[in-house]
Amino acid sequence: MGIVIPFPAKQVLDDELAIQLWELVMAGEIGTPEYRRLDAEINRRRAQREPRAAGGHPRG
Repeated sequence: MGIVIPFPAKQVLDDELAIQLWELVMAGEIGTPEYRRLDAEINRRRAQREPRAAGGHPRG
């Protein structure tokens, strides 16, 4: 048997997404499916980074 090496999955950086979105804006492609997809992904990542304000009490 051989050693199985997982195929590396390239993770797109936030900055790369922002650049791609800006390029679409500059090309006048606001509102296209690709623009909406990139915008939604950026918003999803931003929401994951922000602390949740779920009305809980802070530990202290």
